Amino acid sequence: MDAPMPPRETAPQAPARTVGVGKRAIGRPHGKTVGVAVLAYKARETTRQTVENHLRNGLYELFDEAIVCWQAAGRDEEAPMARLGVRCVTRPENLGIQAGFRWIWETLRTDYLIVLENDFPVCVPPESMRGQFREAMAHLEAGEVDLVRFRNRYNPGPQNRFAQMYSRFWPIRERDPRWADTEELDASPAWVKALRRTLRPGKAFRWAGRSPYIERWPERLFPRFIRRIGPDFFAVDSWVLPWTNQATLISHELMGRLLDFADAHPSSVFVCAEGNRMQTLEPPLNRRWWRRQHFRIGLPEGVFTHSRRDR
Repeated sequence: MDAPMPPRETAPQAPARTVGVGKRAIGRPHGKTVGVAVLAYKARETTRQTVENHLRNGLYELFDEAIVCWQAAGRDEEAPMARLGVRCVTRPENLGIQAGFRWIWETLRTDYLIVLENDFPVCVPPESMRGQFREAMAHLEAGEVDLVRFRNRYNPGPQNRFAQMYSRFWPIRERDPRWADTEELDASPAWVKALRRTLRPGKAFRWAGRSPYIERWPERLFPRFIRRIGPDFFAVDSWVLPWTNQATLISHELMGRLLDFADAHPSSVFVCAEGNRMQTLEPPLNRRWWRRQHFRIGLPEGVFTHSRRDR
């Protein structure tokens, strides 16, 4: 007599809500809802480790909704998220960055949202993370800033060149003691940098917005564009600081306006590691229109770094 077949293992069911979500919701004191989404594509190990990091640090507790939005995904992507107790929504196709942001914007109906790429773990202690998000919400609700960038200024991880770009035009006056030599600075003599500023004054002043990534007192150097509105929180004019896809807390309404503009003004520039021709949101937005809006961009110390394990 044949032995009975063992029961087939079934994939765990994705939870309707992420475990712990809303426990310390940062929008609650203001009567607002805030959502976070991790935009994933391939890179299963990177995504798993990033989500585990978020759970370990209590990130999702600060939000009313927390989801992983996985493109070109199937059961192999959904099952690990279900085991972790994280809500995961999937699409069978790769949408790219810009359409991926649109998908998230349509999925998260919260008053505010932040989109994290799947290689952005928390790099500060949980108490610092919570404090920065609460301060950001206070400044947003007070109308002092329009959006807030949360990539860490001093530990940004690889593929970040803000301090380096700033140093091409400007001498470093006084480094913030937390700056950790994460970028190779321009070593040109002062007269060469002065010549660059003379030849390209527009670009020089636009790159002045990178000064909070290395300077200790950027608001004293560029008071026209930068204000200190908290002990370690700056408001920077979008004339000198571009849009970034990476870890930006923004209202649902403003995100919709940015997406509509980007959809209506596609760029001929495509920045994609895989070489496809999908819009990535940054080139369509980072043009003269963005600078003329004079959005006030909040810059705290930052919560996330860039760390990738696999493609």
